[in-house]
Amino acid sequence: MKIGVITSAYPDFEDDPHGIFVHRLMKEIAKKGHEVHVLAPFTGGETDYVLEGVQVERFHYFYPRRFEKLSGRAGMIDNVKEGFLVKIQVLTYLFCNVFYSLRKLRKMEVVHLHWAIPNGLGAIFLKKFYGIPYITTVYGEEIHLSKRYHMLSGLRWLVNNSSKIITISNATKDFCLASGLDGEKMEVIPFGVDTDFFRPLDVYKDENIFQILSVGYLIERKGFEYLIRAMPHVLTEHENARLKIVGSGPLESKLKSLIYELDLGDQVEIVKNVSDENLLMMYNSADLFVLPSIVDSQGNTEGLGVVLLEAMACGVPVIGSDVGGISDIILDGETGLILPEKDVLKLFKVIINLIESVDLRKKIGINGHLMVKEKFSWNKLAENYLNIYLTIQG
Repeated sequence: MKIGVITSAYPDFEDDPHGIFVHRLMKEIAKKGHEVHVLAPFTGGETDYVLEGVQVERFHYFYPRRFEKLSGRAGMIDNVKEGFLVKIQVLTYLFCNVFYSLRKLRKMEVVHLHWAIPNGLGAIFLKKFYGIPYITTVYGEEIHLSKRYHMLSGLRWLVNNSSKIITISNATKDFCLASGLDGEKMEVIPFGVDTDFFRPLDVYKDENIFQILSVGYLIERKGFEYLIRAMPHVLTEHENARLKIVGSGPLESKLKSLIYELDLGDQVEIVKNVSDENLLMMYNSADLFVLPSIVDSQGNTEGLGVVLLEAMACGVPVIGSDVGGISDIILDGETGLILPEKDVLKLFKVIINLIESVDLRKKIGINGHLMVKEKFSWNKLAENYLNIYLTIQG
């Protein structure tokens, strides 16, 4: 089968985190013998390349090309704030998305659309001109943005014209239904994890250190501030505790300043994005993984929490906030522990409980690992998507 993918985020290279979850799905589908063609905007690298069996083509959307700024790594919402020239590129992006979709994907049997705004026009033109059906994966953030910028009716039109609508969690599905998306076409298929790669390893651990790990883009909705604020309380009970946050993003300076303010320079560190191989070792070296996500000031929150899945796949006990799709992953007390968002003292107490309860850590680590292998492997999720492709293909 020939499958086209329209997305505004996709990796330039193997360890590139930009849109990595889209690639992991399409890589798995390509491994099953299908022809996958990804169309994505130019982000500074190559314009035509094969990444682990997936054919990727990047399109330019503004001239002179050196002024292209809309689709950079910070994300379009942040980039568009950079000035009038970038705002103009929203219009040229929409035009080029349609033009290159019609030019590059007209021979596809089915199209998979990610982020209907700003990419949906390309999919709907392919359907109208060439009769190619498309499915849309909805992450939730695009609905928040559509409401904020008064584009919800346009989003409904683009998404409801899909043959199938996929949401990544039950929380996202409920949000989609409340926003007027077509429930008859809707199905929940979560993100997955490569359970052949992310797995328990026998690695050296310093028995004198209790290592807490967190991973994610350094933005408000990840809630790292609250985890950092919990650490002084943790250290009063267990001075051997250490926190490592892996990631980069716009709040990096603010979080580092908070670490300095709280005099945590020797106990808390922020590490820039690392390769998957290094991340695998970090998961396996950790005693506990925490994702303290929140509903941010714009109403956005965690769609699912893929890093939780990666940690669980490695057998690491996890703590997550009770927001977004995290409850789809964590069964409280069985596959992890869930706590209210922003509650620093509750987070401190839950961390202490796990530090002091080896049996509980072992139990939820084993249960989480088994659950991820059963329900969240990319191989299983790719099969679910392929069944949908086969059902709707023209």
